[in-house]
Amino acid sequence: MLKISGKVLTVCRKTTPALRTSAARDFFEILRMMNLYSEDHHNKTNQEYFLNGNLVEFVGLDQPQKKRGSKRSWLWLNEANEFTYEDYFQLLIRTTEKIVFDYNPSDEYHWIYDKVLTRGDCELIKSNYRDNPFLEKALIDEIERLQFEDENYWKIYGLGEIGKAKQLIYSNWSFIDEFPESVDEIVYGIDFGFNNPSVLLKIGVKDRDNLFLDQRIYQRQLTNSQFIELLKEEIPDELRDKRIKADSAEPDRIEEIKQAGFNIEGVEKKEVKKGIDRLKRKKLFVTRVSIDVEKELKSYKWKQDKDGRILDEPLKFNDHSMDALRYGYEALEGDEPSIRFL
Repeated sequence: MLKISGKVLTVCRKTTPALRTSAARDFFEILRMMNLYSEDHHNKTNQEYFLNGNLVEFVGLDQPQKKRGSKRSWLWLNEANEFTYEDYFQLLIRTTEKIVFDYNPSDEYHWIYDKVLTRGDCELIKSNYRDNPFLEKALIDEIERLQFEDENYWKIYGLGEIGKAKQLIYSNWSFIDEFPESVDEIVYGIDFGFNNPSVLLKIGVKDRDNLFLDQRIYQRQLTNSQFIELLKEEIPDELRDKRIKADSAEPDRIEEIKQAGFNIEGVEKKEVKKGIDRLKRKKLFVTRVSIDVEKELKSYKWKQDKDGRILDEPLKFNDHSMDALRYGYEALEGDEPSIRFL
């Protein structure tokens, strides 16, 4: 809780949807748990909250002018390795007192290491999953499994050490500013989760070999009813006839979504390696707001055995949008009448 009145604290993440479902949600849940929340102090339109005379504002940088906004006393960069150095610099010069970063050291090279950690006024506080008393057991189990499955991922996500990217699966991707207005076909891919995120990925195909990827939902702790409400927000009426492909291992969830008016079908899990090989022959274009897709692309890798030999099987960790991509694309590839050139 802030102790000094009259301060402005900016909580910032690369995109507004990611901020809304992470730091902002946690902030308001904690206020309610502590009986500190008041509707009168919450400006939902501007994403601001007044606490003990201090202003807490939530800002996503998907609106470029935001980084050049008014000054603040304190700044918190949530998932700081998502930001570019230019993002950070524009926020830095408008912050008068303190900046706090949080991030996973999953990048082998990053401006944080060279331009922030080397400063004399920077303090590094290194923690790992054991320091989080609120982490769900399912996520703890998933992290601890890495000790036996991938030394590098265990180093990053288990111990909080800087990792090195090895044997990444996809290198055939680049950024685009926004999803193109005209494509030959659109399909949506879904990967279901609860403790893991539920994902909705919009996939566009253009000129046979170009796939455009746009992250629409990437959120944990969603019931199927909540997920359906988000689907209604993210898939407009004019696109309701577009096909949605999801993991057929969740037939009850698929049927409930179908009953809500969506054109959804289950996709049988084909051999994963073959699906990946087909996608590696395409050009993938990722919208810049798809930050979780970007993270997964940068860490999606082949398994290795204890002797370091590469196996024909991807490591099952942080692969939720990668699964959604494969479901959507495999459905397109097998659908000759709708998209003949694939």
